[in-house]
This record gives sequence, structure tokens and C-alpha cells, in this order.
Amino acid sequence: MKRDLIGFGAINYDFICLIDKLADSGEEVPIKRLYTCPGGSVPNTVVTLSVLGKDVALAGAIGKDNLGTELLDFYRSHDIDIKLVLRKGGDTGRAFVFVDKEGKRTIYPFGGVNSDIRMEDLDMEKIRDFKMVHVGSFANPEQLKIQEAISRLGVDISFSPGMIYAKMGLKYIKKILKNCKILFLNEGELKILTGSSVFVGISLLNKIGVEIVVVTLGEKGCLIGLKGDITKVKAKRVNMKDETGAGDAFAGGFLYGILEERELIECGMMGNEIASYAIRDFGAISGLLKPKDLWLNR
Repeated sequence: MKRDLIGFGAINYDFICLIDKLADSGEEVPIKRLYTCPGGSVPNTVVTLSVLGKDVALAGAIGKDNLGTELLDFYRSHDIDIKLVLRKGGDTGRAFVFVDKEGKRTIYPFGGVNSDIRMEDLDMEKIRDFKMVHVGSFANPEQLKIQEAISRLGVDISFSPGMIYAKMGLKYIKKILKNCKILFLNEGELKILTGSSVFVGISLLNKIGVEIVVVTLGEKGCLIGLKGDITKVKAKRVNMKDETGAGDAFAGGFLYGILEERELIECGMMGNEIASYAIRDFGAISGLLKPKDLWLNR
């Protein structure tokens, strides 16, 4: 019997800096508070699915440093299979996230050993043990080649390309898109990736071969595109502290619905709900780990 999902993406440790406003050139703006927590888009989604009770694993690389050890301990404590997480000489990936008093953010990522993963590092046959693979962006083209190979394994592909791949354009990631079951983008990423309006962009991606295109709209909810038909799922308004990782948490909630074989509208509702918990605290997963009575009598 196949397991639920494995994630392959950049594994980072987040440093979240709370500031009043982003600094202009030459300006000094003091950091008011500093939070640290596990991060990385794909790991955030995997953690979300683990909290929701799914059988999940993570593939990628961390450094042989204290941050890497801390991350491994965290994943083990949340029942995430880390047998395919490599330890490489060098620094664990980091992301420096600056959040202003309105909850808006700017991110400065440092790839570290995420950029050192090679094709021979990954056991493709073990990936076939899962119903779905969730992949995300890397800075190094070598990892894109690995993701393209994964997309040809015959396993359902879920893809969160993020702004890094969106800015590179459709041609850069088209081989993955042709084999992609579910694609997650926010509104800005969609427009940059396709060079089109939201509805035209969703239809274009469906025509390329993406079965289900999901576009998050923040507090407005999400759009789901299937075979050219587009459905909007509204979200409830909540007080936002930090939007870091909201899309990753949304993807976890949506994929939970997919793995439970729910209707797409219900998957969108689950994604919106889980994202609403993520934005109530600082960091992508802190808000998800607190309300243990949340997870959901479904």
C-alpha cells in the first residue's frame, strides 16, 4: 500500500525579524523582535500534512551544523520520515524574513547545501512508494533536472514553484508542468509566470497539461482551475500577524483534501482554513502547532 506524500524542496531555517518598516537605501531600521523556526516551502507543507495526520516524508539536504541537527530533531518529533534527507558538508539553508507592522514581508534566502543536491543523491525508486510528490523551487538548475526526472516517475506531482521559478518563465518549468497534477501559485506568481491575467493564465496552464491549477488570493480565498472551468472559494477574515508560509500551509490543507478524496471545493475550503491558522502567529508553522484541538473531526 502506497504512503501519502513525500516532499522534495529546499530545507531552510527561518530567521524572522519584526520591524516597523522596510529600510530604504542607506537607512537603519531596528529589529524589534527576532523569531527562529524551521522553514522552507516544501517542508512547511509536509509539516502541515503531518500535523493533519498524514504519512509523509521529506527529501533534500541539510548541513552538518547545529541548525541541521535541530531541524532533524524537529522533523522526527513531528513524525516525518527523514531517511532521504542528506547531510552534506556546508551550511544548512537559511531564510531571513523581514516582517513589518502590517504583516507584510520581504525574504532573503541563502541556499547553503540545498544547491549541492545531485541526481545520484536521490533514490528514485523510494519515491515511487508514495501516492504524491510535492516539489518546490531551488536556486540551482541541477535540482530542476532532478524534479523533471521525478515528474516522469508516474507518481502524482504537486508543485509550488514560488516566485523564483515564476520569474524564470513558463519555458523554464514547462517539462514539469506537463506532468503536474496540482499547481499552487499566488496571484502575483501566476501573472509573472504566464504574462497574463488571472483567468487567462489559469486556462493557459490547464491547456499546457496541469490538471488542477490553484491560485491563492490572500484574504479573498482561492481560485481552482480544472479543464478550463474556474471556481472561487472564499475565505474567512482573520487577524494576521505574519503571512510567511501561508501559501505553504494552504497547500498542506488542500493536499489533505486531495489525499482524502474530497471534492475540489472542499479541498479549497480546507486550504483556506489551514492558512488562516498559519497567519495568526509568526513563522509558517507556529500557528499550526498550537491549537491541538483544531485538527479537525473529518
